[in-house]
Amino acid sequence: MTTEPTADDTAAPGRLRWIEDFVNTRREDGDDIRAPEQLAHWLRDRGLLPADATVDAAGRDRAEAVREGLRALIAANNVAPVASPRPDGLDPAAGAALAALTRHLPLVLDVTGPAPRLVPGTGDPVDAALATLLAVVAEAVATGAWHRLKACREPSCRWAYYDHSRNRRRTWCSMEICGNRAKARAAHHRRSAPPT
Repeated sequence: MTTEPTADDTAAPGRLRWIEDFVNTRREDGDDIRAPEQLAHWLRDRGLLPADATVDAAGRDRAEAVREGLRALIAANNVAPVASPRPDGLDPAAGAALAALTRHLPLVLDVTGPAPRLVPGTGDPVDAALATLLAVVAEAVATGAWHRLKACREPSCRWAYYDHSRNRRRTWCSMEICGNRAKARAAHHRRSAPPT
């Protein structure tokens, strides 16, 4: 049984919060799922992994590939490109790796409940948890919430955040931190640019 995320007015709504939280397990200062035991704990905390299930190194590696692929997908939700070697500032192979992996994380349409829903079509507990996360993405696309989940444009951050702004044009996860860094950098470049 899965545990629904609690309400938070800054976080993504409903189960989409799992995707936001999952992508944010990697930060510049560390990785919350760097070991199989950490991934197991993260999944169990959300009711996505049975208590008796174990996670091996291969399962952890698949989870990392899903996480980085999701990060690339949400970066595509950003409105305008950033100044970086790649418009999204991410590893170009991340999306391709996710696409390849999704073929092994099948979802099936469960029509036995009160409403049809996508459920994992795999028996492996870790893969079932990862497939459940992919089902959340499909649900968010269907409701229109997916395009509000974005990746911070600050190159040193790339934190996932849900854009609650009315015009859906928020750029950074935090104006106070990442926004100020970007503005300070732009001001420095303007001051140090040769006069024209």
